[in-house]
Amino acid sequence: MLCAKGLGGVAEDAIRDTLTFVPFRELPPWFKRRSVYLTVRDALEGWWLRAEDAAGDAWRALRGRRS
Repeated sequence: MLCAKGLGGVAEDAIRDTLTFVPFRELPPWFKRRSVYLTVRDALEGWWLRAEDAAGDAWRALRGRRS
C-alpha cells in the first residue's frame, strides 16, 4: 500500500516512521530505494537552505543591515 501511495501526505509520514524503526537490511528493495532517495533529498534540501541563509546574510552585510 505504501509503495502505491508514494511520497506526499500521510504515506510520507508512514514511510519515514517505518524507516525509523525497521533495520535497513530487513526492508524490501523498493523501501531501500525510497530510504536512499529520502536521505539524499533531505541532505540536498539542507545544503540549499544553508546556502540560502548564507547568501542572505552576505547580502545584508553588504548593504550594512545586520539582523
